[in-house]
Amino acid sequence: MYEPACRRLYYIQLPVMNEIIRQNESALVCAAKAGDRDAIQRLLRLNWPWLKALTYGIVRHAHDMDDVLQDISVKVITKISGIRDPESFRPWLACLARREAISFRRRRSRGAALTESLDRTRTETVNWADHVAALDQKEEVDKILRAVHMLPDKYAEVFMLQYSQDLTYRDMGEILDVPVTTIAIRLVRARRMILDTLARHDKQRISQ
Repeated sequence: MYEPACRRLYYIQLPVMNEIIRQNESALVCAAKAGDRDAIQRLLRLNWPWLKALTYGIVRHAHDMDDVLQDISVKVITKISGIRDPESFRPWLACLARREAISFRRRRSRGAALTESLDRTRTETVNWADHVAALDQKEEVDKILRAVHMLPDKYAEVFMLQYSQDLTYRDMGEILDVPVTTIAIRLVRARRMILDTLARHDKQRISQ
């Protein structure tokens, strides 16, 4: 009796809690617009988990993440005063992060041969270390991440958002500025494409 009652209370309070968080976030945006650097830092900390997930869905390389997130943070500091509606901070931040991540990926791709060669060496080293450590779970995660790397951006970002943080479809819709139904469809298609990629990989390994 106690646990179901607690669960009902949780779902009743959740919208109220979300509304309080949204109001607090809007207040922080107003303070940040006025030049409060501490408010900017708090906004970034609040949104850091999903921001990392969204960025990774575009950049696709963990060793580049610090550089990209630093670029995004600088852009937030310099551009936050231009936000018109404080309640639209999350979509604004997601749009800014997307632009910076895509720009970084394009700059990175121009490095071509040398950059790719270094990346392959670094990846091989990481995979060998994982193999030596015999981390089966890590190998499974690596396989999934490689499959995620092959997804189009709009599917990779929604997949990473859901599995990196406990976000609702509504939260993800707000961040990506798309309807909840679109989030659901993209997740279904992302999972299907990942499973197809993993199945093909397994078949190729068996046939070798």
